[in-house]
Amino acid sequence: MTSKEIRQKFLEYFEKHGHAVVPSSSLVPDDPSVLLTTAGMQQFKQYFTGELDAEKDFGSKNTVSVQKSFRTSDIDEVGDENHLTFFEMLGNFSFGGYFQEKAIKYAYEFITKEMGFEIDYVTIFDGAKLPEGDWRKTGTVPDQQSYEAWRKIFSAEGFSETEFSKHKIRREGVDNFWGPTGSEGPCGPTTEIYMKNIDGKPIEIWNIVFNQYYCDKNKNLTFLETFGEDLGQVGIDTGMGLERLVMVVQGTPTIFETDLFAPIIALLPDEVPVRVKRILADHVRGIAFLIVDGVEPSNKEVGYILR
Repeated sequence: MTSKEIRQKFLEYFEKHGHAVVPSSSLVPDDPSVLLTTAGMQQFKQYFTGELDAEKDFGSKNTVSVQKSFRTSDIDEVGDENHLTFFEMLGNFSFGGYFQEKAIKYAYEFITKEMGFEIDYVTIFDGAKLPEGDWRKTGTVPDQQSYEAWRKIFSAEGFSETEFSKHKIRREGVDNFWGPTGSEGPCGPTTEIYMKNIDGKPIEIWNIVFNQYYCDKNKNLTFLETFGEDLGQVGIDTGMGLERLVMVVQGTPTIFETDLFAPIIALLPDEVPVRVKRILADHVRGIAFLIVDGVEPSNKEVGYILR
């Protein structure tokens, strides 16, 4: 299956389940708290907070998109098996529509029924006791709702409670609490889905965020106090890296052998080291998409990143 077919399959699956298809926004966001669009949810932040009405604007409380994204936080890791600066994020979203159980069911059905692949294991938020000095100073409660949703699925698959508790559902700490995107915004506990690549190595494919809190950068509060009040409406924010999914589906050891990168790498001389080829392939794509979205080289902000 080609990367183009996978994109289309994702959009069609969620459109069939009542999601409005929304085009990708620019890599240069309206959100002043960030320089670049780093996640699929960024164009939807005001729908999560209730400032905008998704049903009015899109005809549905639920949306699906393939979002262009750019993160410099992983730039030092580019060239390994699966890290990039520019990537595409497959995402389904809900603004006061459905929540944990349905979001988990959709993800499970898409991977196992639509794509025909197996989930290796999932992680859920088990609360967190954070280091002294972290602005989020206290612990938070475990996400039992996600555990129950996955337990129901894995029980139906025939796994015993001992098996799925030990091997299929893993409880994690702060890594399974996502957000906000930028300095403030919606956030909440997450469940992450792992699949095995061709070498049998588990790869995180899909992150499902259960937005239910709001982080306010202007309040000097502890973790529990900051996230002690509801967002106002619960929301679903998911992100699945297209490149990683294509790697698993196409059975390649890294993302750079997929049809998204192989044609670029094939143009490079044989004597160029493998890691350098991968970095060049990533940067070429990133440069192209930044320029298409109107960015020009400069000595500040987004222009400096391009330069």
